[in-house]
Amino acid sequence: MSHDRDWQSKLEELEAEINQTDSAPHESNTEKSFPRLEINPSPQLQQWLDSAKDWFNALPQVGKIAVGIGAVWLSFSVLGALLHILSNLISIALMGFLLYIGYKFVTNTGNN
Repeated sequence: MSHDRDWQSKLEELEAEINQTDSAPHESNTEKSFPRLEINPSPQLQQWLDSAKDWFNALPQVGKIAVGIGAVWLSFSVLGALLHILSNLISIALMGFLLYIGYKFVTNTGNN
């Protein structure tokens, strides 16, 4: 019987230790805060941003929604254009590489 109690007490100690180690990382993660990035725009840019905020806040609710939808649409359009440019650059680079390999193959075949 005492042998079973020893195992039981050791098991309880291990469970308590596991619970302590499991709870410690969670507490430290919740206390973390992200560093703040301070951006000091020029006075002219700050004035433009303030006037844009005032203009947006003066819009009715429907106008704010329309501006938001327009901003999302414009953002995706710009992103699509950038992706098209990137894919064209990759295609040009691949074509140039293949032409170079072909040129080397033709010039080596002609020399032999």
